Amino acid sequence: MVDARETIDRFYSIRLGVSLLDLKPGQVAVATCDRRTFAERGYGFIRLLWVVHFGDRAAISVHPAALAEVSRLAWRLSPDEVMADDFCAAAGRALAGALPGIAGTAGGVGITLYHPGDAAPVATDGEVRPLTPADGGKWVGERVFMSAAGHPSALRGEAFGLFLGDHLAAEVITHDPPVAEMAHLVAADGIEVSEAYRRRGCGKAILAAWTREMQARGRACIHSTSLENHASIATARSVGYIEYARTRSVTYNPPEDHP
Repeated sequence: MVDARETIDRFYSIRLGVSLLDLKPGQVAVATCDRRTFAERGYGFIRLLWVVHFGDRAAISVHPAALAEVSRLAWRLSPDEVMADDFCAAAGRALAGALPGIAGTAGGVGITLYHPGDAAPVATDGEVRPLTPADGGKWVGERVFMSAAGHPSALRGEAFGLFLGDHLAAEVITHDPPVAEMAHLVAADGIEVSEAYRRRGCGKAILAAWTREMQARGRACIHSTSLENHASIATARSVGYIEYARTRSVTYNPPEDHP
């Protein structure tokens, strides 16, 4: 069984460009983001500030043009102060000054949870199995987030559906981690439950099944959502996930010719 905490520490150390294990209690690290963090794939924006809260440690990854200014802002701040609205707004202004002409938006607070290992099975009246393209028409209810049967992870056998009779009640995909060399060690879920089957334990059942399958493949499992999404957090915790980090971001829509 992979050491989940050690693996995820390594994953975020590579992504942030600073060793999390080197941070002492109460310290804040500021590092230049690498291209993988700077150019987030598939979302149409550049994430210029990424803050991770580790109880009493924090790490910031920031665009090189604003590194000195954001470092000055973060100097002598506690991790909790770095997570606060005042710092996020000040850092956003520093980034806007360093990259004129790019409008930015301060993001909300997100939370990342991880499973420490050996997820227990969750009983369900349905069947959880890998999805195929033929399953795409079996969804009942509004498609809010995705269609897992058509997702690239389905081609790898890493997208699963929870079937109740002929109905696809819930689905989960496996996101590719933005640190490519960790793809075989880290897996992040994307879950959607049909509106007609919510509040019946379907989300818990499919998350547990996905987690057990990924762990069997030697992967450490991550679940991320907004801090306001209490249902998603409660579902993850009910399966055994625990809090790893809280995040803040300032996001920008770059012009088409921006590198």
